[in-house]
Amino acid sequence: MKLQKVLIIIGLMVCLDLDAAAYLDPGTGSYILQMLVAGVLGGLYAIKLYWNKILNFFKGTSSDDDSLEDLGDE
Repeated sequence: MKLQKVLIIIGLMVCLDLDAAAYLDPGTGSYILQMLVAGVLGGLYAIKLYWNKILNFFKGTSSDDDSLEDLGDE
């Protein structure tokens, strides 16, 4: 209970600090953009790999072969 109060106080102190002395250079913005693009592309690739399992899950059927059917040109 005491730890919870301490965490709430620390969280409020971090969130309510209105005067931030910080500088974000242009490299920071491009890094954030790069991470967003990488996350989206990684998610799309994961969906591509598991597409048949996803379809079978929503159809309610199970395939005879639970291995990945198409791993690409590896």
